[in-house]
Amino acid sequence: MTFLSKGSIWFPARVCSRLNLVDVVILRLVSSSSSLGFRIRLAVLLPVVWVLAFALRADQPKLVVAIVVDQLRYDYLERFQDHFSSNGFRLLTDRGAFLTFAHYNYSPTVTGPGHASFLSGSTPSSHGIIGNDWFNRQTRKSVYCVEDQSVEGVGTAPSNGRMSPRNFIGSNFADELRLRFHSKVVGISMKDRGAILPAGRKPTGAYWFESASGNFITSSYYRTNLPAWVVSFNERKRASAFLGQTWDRLIDSKFYTDPDDAAGESLLPGEKTPTFPHVVAAGGREGYGIIISSPFGNQLLAEFARAAIEGEHLGESGVPDLLCVSFSSIDYIGHAFGPYSQEVQDAMLRLDRQLNEFFEYLGHRFGLANIVVVLSADHGVAPTAEFAAEKGLEGSRLNQTLLMAELAGKLDSKFGKGSYFLSPRLFDGNIYLNLETLADKKISVNEVSTSIREWVLATGQYQAVFTRDQLLEGRAPGLIGQMALNGYNPERSGDLVLVAKPFHIPGDSKSGTTHGSPYNYDTHVPVLFFGSPFIPGRYPDEFSISDIAPTLSVAFHLEEPSNSSGRPLGRILKHP
Repeated sequence: MTFLSKGSIWFPARVCSRLNLVDVVILRLVSSSSSLGFRIRLAVLLPVVWVLAFALRADQPKLVVAIVVDQLRYDYLERFQDHFSSNGFRLLTDRGAFLTFAHYNYSPTVTGPGHASFLSGSTPSSHGIIGNDWFNRQTRKSVYCVEDQSVEGVGTAPSNGRMSPRNFIGSNFADELRLRFHSKVVGISMKDRGAILPAGRKPTGAYWFESASGNFITSSYYRTNLPAWVVSFNERKRASAFLGQTWDRLIDSKFYTDPDDAAGESLLPGEKTPTFPHVVAAGGREGYGIIISSPFGNQLLAEFARAAIEGEHLGESGVPDLLCVSFSSIDYIGHAFGPYSQEVQDAMLRLDRQLNEFFEYLGHRFGLANIVVVLSADHGVAPTAEFAAEKGLEGSRLNQTLLMAELAGKLDSKFGKGSYFLSPRLFDGNIYLNLETLADKKISVNEVSTSIREWVLATGQYQAVFTRDQLLEGRAPGLIGQMALNGYNPERSGDLVLVAKPFHIPGDSKSGTTHGSPYNYDTHVPVLFFGSPFIPGRYPDEFSISDIAPTLSVAFHLEEPSNSSGRPLGRILKHP
């Protein structure tokens, strides 16, 4: 190793070459000190401190980009890879650490819990986001996962955009990064919950799309006025530019693997057939929301991501900043057309190009060696019930409104007329019993729960029914029981949890599809890490969504989030 002298102190040459003006001033103070002992002690200690500091700086990324692709099934990256660009998804799959056997380890697999779990290392049982909404026993009202009536909308009417992360319990990777490095953190998405939940408890900002105005907004939880860069972006009226545009196939139709009008597909607003080309209709009840149901929603968010990086000067502070980006359009398109549709394939190919362009931007601005990317999904999606049935998979639709009405009638017949439910709605499989009614009638919870379980299972449409006591006492059997347990929060979850059979699609719609189950089509998602801390390769290791945050925590030498229950995958790390 070559050594050079600075201020009468010898350093390794690569360290010496990085000394700045402040360092030289310190050296001069050392060399001019009148105390020989002081000079000797600093002469001994400073080289060690500088070597460690610069070793950390040399490998420390400028920016971490945490990407959630809403409703990205793992198999999409395999099925469509032949038509991916070289530096979109393939930048991560070919040059990053690709976890090919990653799963969600809880149910329900829906957007709110997925975004809350992504960087927290925890499950709904501890972080408390048990669904997109749930029933509050105290207020006797439903609760939206990020609603907060104590705040007001910013960039919109005060009564709109009343959102914050206050319903989330604990910390996540974004919080721990801030505590360690004082990093800037920004969360953005077309959905409010997609912007809010990954960004932690006190980020620099969180911004989401308002369909009514076509603008990105925030709430007073974060700030009292939109920053100038968001105002400037909104003034460009980029959302308006996408209205009226035609969405047609990106590549030759012969390369699309499924029919254009598959069984069970929905119609986009204003259309008569679920086939290409699609027109992004202007106005109407949807406002600008129709943009999110097309690939143009992802394009708009990608442009906003660049504006956020430049507006907040992310990556310029000398410590790793964090940008959380949640792309929502695949979810909307998947709900309408299903995972085996030309629309989903086309949207994936377009998102791949959009990521390619975004990663090229990051490379030009920071150098790819100076960024870290982690990408995953909040859940997968089931095929439409009609498509599943057509393929011999016994798909069906579950009318939950009808189910609850019939169940109420059965309880009336057995126990006498009464209000047995706090809500007639089934919340992601959760039933909330009216305990006051049971007490008045001197009926035990166990007796009613047993009646409900036996009747529900007798319908032939449900795989399992778990009671509150089973879940609280850890007596829910099998893998499905464990997933229900991981998704069950004692304060917020119901008195019974119903789990439908595979390919039985809950909801009152007669077309389209959804997610939320404990089955592989909803739980199997890709997890990809890219950047200097990670060893590239394909890893079929068992890996859950709860393992992302602890893996990142080890990579950045951080305390793991407060409720983290996952384990880091050390073999993908260069310096575990």
